[in-house]
Amino acid sequence: MFKDVSDLASCEVLIVDDSELMRKLLIGCLQDMCKVKTVESAEEAIQYCREDKPDLVLMDWVLEGMSGLDACKMMQATPELSEIPIVFVTSNANEESQLQCWEAGAVDFVPKPIVPKTLQNRVRTHLNYKIQADILRNYSFIDGLTGIYNRRFFDTEVARLLKQRHRVSHSLSTIMIDIDFFKKYNDHYGHLAGDDVLKQVATKLKDIVRRPLDSVCRYGGEEFVILLPDTPLQGARIIAKTLVRAIAGMQIEHTQSPHQFITISAGVASAAESCASVSSLMNSADKVLYEAKEAGRNTFKCAE
Repeated sequence: MFKDVSDLASCEVLIVDDSELMRKLLIGCLQDMCKVKTVESAEEAIQYCREDKPDLVLMDWVLEGMSGLDACKMMQATPELSEIPIVFVTSNANEESQLQCWEAGAVDFVPKPIVPKTLQNRVRTHLNYKIQADILRNYSFIDGLTGIYNRRFFDTEVARLLKQRHRVSHSLSTIMIDIDFFKKYNDHYGHLAGDDVLKQVATKLKDIVRRPLDSVCRYGGEEFVILLPDTPLQGARIIAKTLVRAIAGMQIEHTQSPHQFITISAGVASAAESCASVSSLMNSADKVLYEAKEAGRNTFKCAE
């Protein structure tokens, strides 16, 4: 897994320097290796990183306004920015300055005057590290059986989305899903067949829920949960109805179910103004999921 990644063309490096000459020099050194973007200030850099998430930031130490050092500290203290590696480009190469770089959270520094080959090698090394870290992070968030997001990802993402919702007043809906009579299926057809059903259901859910910001997660066992940012309850209701019909429409045999095929039950909830926590949102979805099961399964209910 930790082999060198030779093709860095899709990686993006953000250069932060208030000198046009230095920006041109750095672009010239790196443009054949990766994508390069530039800004002139630390404030612009932080805004850019919030919106576009570059793979590496090359930051000048001394900038007009906020210093590169302060910008690095701020980014390291911001969860959604803390994983972006920062390399300082600086003429301050003494021991005390280096110590300040490390303490601020930078991963490296490149001394001025720039030696192009040294810069290229440092950038190549840190882009490789970033790619490998992303691979590991993705593996830790993927369910090994179904290939969709796992419970760890869900716990992280739903907390982030709720915080974002409170900040910008966007809607957030969730759909909790349970495969009906799944234990009976396993008992009758065997666990290998049950695993195959889990994979088929996960694939169908993911095929239908396709917006880039939406997430389909395996919650545990035969349970799934879908996160729908910027989706009000009515929109989530339509999606739940589509999912219930689609799974039944696959017509996967299940003779131990009164429906004769694999079906799902779903509970739909949205984060209301009074919904201040992950637990309250999930409790609402879980409550109406239970109501869907009580209503005969192969259906959905909404938390009004």
